[in-house]
Amino acid sequence: MSLLPNHKSKFDKKLDKFFGVKLDGLDISVINTLADTCPAQLLPILAANFDVDIDKLSESTARELIKNAFEIHYYSGTFYSLNKALKLFYATTNVKEWYEYGGAPYHFKLELEVSKTGINQESLKKTDEIVNTYKNVRSVYDGVSIKIATKANAHAGGYLMHGETISVMPYVLRELETKTGFYHANTFKTHEIINIF
Repeated sequence: MSLLPNHKSKFDKKLDKFFGVKLDGLDISVINTLADTCPAQLLPILAANFDVDIDKLSESTARELIKNAFEIHYYSGTFYSLNKALKLFYATTNVKEWYEYGGAPYHFKLELEVSKTGINQESLKKTDEIVNTYKNVRSVYDGVSIKIATKANAHAGGYLMHGETISVMPYVLRELETKTGFYHANTFKTHEIINIF
């Protein structure tokens, strides 16, 4: 059955019939275009179709971005889409609007938690690209606050020495005096190295 209108030429109808027969014989069930399971070679093609940039991203991050592309584009121009896109790169992101930090109207800034992923010049450039792609046109980007938490192992030790001497003699005690000494010492040493390139 042809989908071409009746007024089309015989040549068009022959082409339609030829390609219809050829395509009907294809088993398209083996074609996988799901971002989670498709071959890695298809990722750039899927990214182009979903209008997302996966350049210099890891395979897992690229798959997540493609998988969420529809939702990100659907809400494009909102802080929701900006947060959704940034969460693919950073564990915790927070968009602060101008009234939350005392900025000028229509301004916003980002708070990024990078304790697990780390941050470098390239990821900051990627962050700026994401912000400019998904933010509202009228909104002004005031920059980013970076939070890095560190975990330290603390060891504590203690020592207590206590003694008492009692002598019992035939005479009656009029007064009993006890002396106790308590000594406490603490030591704390912190080093922080920050490299800014």
